[in-house]
Amino acid sequence: MSERPTAVLIHGLSETRHVWRRQTSFLEQYFRVISYDVRGFGKSPTGNADGTVRQFADDLAQLLSAFDTGPVWLVGFSMGGVISQRFALDFPSQTKGMILIASSCTVGTHGQKFFNYRIKQVEKGGLRNIAETNSNDARGCFFTKDEKLIEEYKKLRVTAVQDPAGYLNACHAMLNVGANPLTPELNAIGCPASIIAGEHDPYCPPKASKMIADAIPNANLSVIENVGHCMQFEASDQLNDQISSFITDH
Repeated sequence: MSERPTAVLIHGLSETRHVWRRQTSFLEQYFRVISYDVRGFGKSPTGNADGTVRQFADDLAQLLSAFDTGPVWLVGFSMGGVISQRFALDFPSQTKGMILIASSCTVGTHGQKFFNYRIKQVEKGGLRNIAETNSNDARGCFFTKDEKLIEEYKKLRVTAVQDPAGYLNACHAMLNVGANPLTPELNAIGCPASIIAGEHDPYCPPKASKMIADAIPNANLSVIENVGHCMQFEASDQLNDQISSFITDH
């Protein structure tokens, strides 16, 4: 087992572990870093999916048992942050602490419309419609007008989905969080928690991060200015510093 702390990087909807490439190279200087493709994305098969975040958390628990990591630091982005919260609740002894980036603990009316629309699009047009939707969503994730950066992320999102069932499963899992919010359970989390929001994030705005921070005892909330949803791309240096310093300080 490594003596260095283990940081597990968990990506968001319609992404792969490669979304963390600006973080991995930096964090590996200080920590043991594990990144993986969530069920149904990248190289991870959809399998017998049940449309719940709890299953995603169970998947992670099985992965970590294979790596023999001991308690880990969870670094979750967007949907990955939701998986992190569920994991911390279901596997507290395996959770050293967590950093939730541009995430949420519930899915409101706007979010439910977002996921329901995408489910209908995919059921109607499969991979072709996923590619079109992902291309549009990618642009909405950025506050910057840097076309090269947006194009890089767009390509990652579009190629992340090989199986429409994987995308649908994740959308249903997030809708499930709308019906059964994590919020009432979060006061049971006792590990250190840092919640990071992007000032101009249209998908998980700062108020969503504040809701998490208010519910988790002693959680730390910070807002990175002049960025949208994809802070790993738009503010990679600042994000890397915040992740590494929070883990090191605790």
